[in-house]
This record gives sequence, C-alpha cells and structure tokens, in this order.
Amino acid sequence: MNTSAGSSHESLASQQRNLLLAEPVARLSIDRRVIFKNDPMIADRLDVQYLALSAIDFVMERSAIESGASPDEIVEHVAAEATRVKPRLTDEQSHKVGQVVLDYLANARDGHKAFRVEYFDAVRGGYSFHDFRLLALSVAADGSAKFKLARGAQILTLAMLDIAPEFAQEAEAIMISKAVERGHFKDARTLAQRARMRSIHYQQFIEDRLFQVRRAADRVFWSQEVLPQLDEARAHLSERRKHEIAVIESIREHIAHAPSDTRDHLVDLKNTIDECRQRHAALFERVMTASEEFRRVQVSGFRARCTQNVPDLEDRILVPLLASPMRVVSGMSDEVGIVFAAPTPPRLFDLALLFQSVTQPRFRRDPAVEHDEHDLVAIERVPPEFDAEEIREAQEWLVRELSRRTRFDMASVIIAAERQGLAESTLRCVLFLMLRSWCPQDDPLGVIASIDGPIANEHAAGDNLVLARDEERWRT
Repeated sequence: MNTSAGSSHESLASQQRNLLLAEPVARLSIDRRVIFKNDPMIADRLDVQYLALSAIDFVMERSAIESGASPDEIVEHVAAEATRVKPRLTDEQSHKVGQVVLDYLANARDGHKAFRVEYFDAVRGGYSFHDFRLLALSVAADGSAKFKLARGAQILTLAMLDIAPEFAQEAEAIMISKAVERGHFKDARTLAQRARMRSIHYQQFIEDRLFQVRRAADRVFWSQEVLPQLDEARAHLSERRKHEIAVIESIREHIAHAPSDTRDHLVDLKNTIDECRQRHAALFERVMTASEEFRRVQVSGFRARCTQNVPDLEDRILVPLLASPMRVVSGMSDEVGIVFAAPTPPRLFDLALLFQSVTQPRFRRDPAVEHDEHDLVAIERVPPEFDAEEIREAQEWLVRELSRRTRFDMASVIIAAERQGLAESTLRCVLFLMLRSWCPQDDPLGVIASIDGPIANEHAAGDNLVLARDEERWRT
C-alpha cells in the first residue's frame, strides 16, 4: 500500500468513527413511533433530533457555568423545547419526551454503558468496534448526580459547525504551523489531510460560482456582484500560497534532523501540503483569467447569428393557399393548422423531467392500431416467502418453546433451532414471527415483547428481541 492510500484509509476511518457519533440520535428519530406507541400523537411531527441536539447544547452551557446539568434540569429543558416544537403537548407528554431523549443520549436502556457500534476499519482491513459516550454521568462536589458532555458529544457538535471555507482554511493553516513548530508531526499530517479536502472544496466552490456566471452572463452585474468575490478569492489564495511555501521550508529543515520513525510522517506531510499548494496555484491562475473569460462570453452574446433558409410566408405559403380549391384546403387542414399554431413544448428545468418527457408514450391518432406497446401491463405478483404449512410449523415450534421456558430471546432461539436441526427457511420464518410479535395488534403468539441489548448473527442483527409469555392471554 502506498503512502497516499494509507493516509486516505486513515482519514476515512477517522471520518467513519466521527459519523457513528450521530447514530444514537438517528436511532432515536427512527424508533420514536415505537417508543411512543402507547401515545402515537406524541411522535407525529416531533423533531427529536432537534431536541437531542438542544439537550447536548444545554449540558455544554451548564458545564461552562457549573459542574454539569442534573437529570431533572435536562428533562425540564427538553420538555420546554418539545412544547415549542409541538405546542399541543401536555406537561406530562412533554416531560415524557424529555426523559426519553435523556435516556437515549445517556444510553440508559443499556445501563448507561458506552455506545458500541461496529464499522469497517479501512486501516485494519476488517471490522472493528467503536465505543463512545455522548453524556457522561458524574458526581458533583455536593454529591448530586450531574451529566457532562463526553468526548463523543464534543466531537459531534464541533464537527457540525458551519463556517466559510476560506476561514476554515486559514484556521487549519495556523494549526498546521503550530503542530510543526512543536514537533507534533502526526497531528500535523492529520490536519494536512483535512486541509487537502478543504482545498478541494474551495476549488469546487470557486468553479461553481464561475459556472453560474457563465450560464447567465447577460444577467450578471460583473463589477458589483462577481468582481469583489474574485478579489477576496485572489487575496485568500495568495496568502495560502505564501503560508504553504513557508510550511514546506520548515518541514524540509525538520526532515534533515528527524529520526527514522518520524521521517515518514514529515515526507507525507510535505507531499500533502505541496499538493494543496499546486491546486491553489492553478486556482489562482483560474481566478486571474476569469475577467477575460467573462468578457469573451459577453462578446459572443452580441455576435450575429447565421441566417437560415426559411420560406417566405407571403409568396410561397399564403398566396398559393388562397388560390387553392376548397377541397384541397380542407384535405390539408390539419397540416395547415399545425403550421400556424405550432405546439410549444414545456420548458424542462431538470434532468428527471427530461427523462420523463422522452420516455412517456406518444399519442396515436391511427384508429387501425388496436394495441400500443406502451399500454399498461400486468404486474407480476411476487410469491410469498413462506407458505401456510411453513408458517404453521414455525408457530407450533414457538408455542412449544414458550410452554417450556415462558421466556426467550432471538439469540437463544437461533441456538435451539440449530441444535434441533430446524430447516433454514423455517428458522427465518420463526424469526419473522418473533418480529411480528413486537406489534401487539399483529402478535400471533400471545407474548410481551421487549429489547435486551444487541444481537450480531448471520440470521439476525440489530436489537435482541425478547418474548415473554403473557399469562393472562395463555390462560384464556
């Protein structure tokens, strides 16, 4: 593996770990209807992602003033925000939402343990687990329980800050210089990889702006709308090039005296910054020639169009038409109507509308054609995955297991089914019936369903579903 590929894999692995930090918030949004299934009105049009981020922001503010935020304070804050999002909520419902949001952020359903998410680690070339916390429970000086922001929530909130690309480049350039000065070459290499992505984004930003100008050159006031932006870009790129040259010279001095274990980091750092410098140099030239390109586009707008050989309407169409007999004119009435009232096609503003217009069936006037190849066709019905006999066999097997154990989960069911030699398709049907029992209205077994931790198996992956026998329903 070459150095650039290794750096790319390392950067991707870091980005993936940071992306996983939002998984609990996303899961809260996905599961909200299941969580509030006893009161579905709460989940309707309730932005729980906003409430989760608001809770994180509240804990961060309280950490700056005190030693954190108590659970009651967090629930009260989220309840107030939930009422803002959905004014129809009662006090009891809003406090219920606040408690649910706090429990998800603190992983209360798993005993306040750290979140564990599996992901593909590009550096190792295999799957790894990422353990992190969003809210960490601690004990304050007065002995009360307080929640603080864990490192996962800090990275999550800081990574989502939206700032201008040129300002972000300037900030990262300062951090790279400081890291090189202090000998933190590995951190400097990580920052340089991020700066490389920033340079690509900034290049795309400038190219998109110039492309929009070329598309509407006749409606752009160049001196007031575009020229000030290009001046700012020119100054920014000039400053970046000077700074990158200075950093490269500093790295060359460190390479000469660096030990062998850090020399690779320095070489990779130099190559990355040199790539940014070359991209900025090409972009600087692009910005410098933008005015001349705009002038050529405007000149082409005033260029005379080529003449076309079109018929004279009066001499070659109207006069012969008036001199023709009525039977001849009536015979070509459709063609004449089309000439004088040509249909105007609708404007197509996007590619999807173009594909729809091109692929839709054409209108036919020929009555002799009884069948059109674009007529409606019957939809092929997909056969059910399980037949009635297989469903009956799986349900009887589950009933027998419930009569013996009264409680089991997916993991133990898979082990028992494999031990008893249950067929693969029947095992899938068993797991399907267990999942169906999660909804009380569709429960075919008479059980109470709950979740107890995760499961990772070739037959099932996700939340480990637990079924307990509902004694009242079994007695009846």
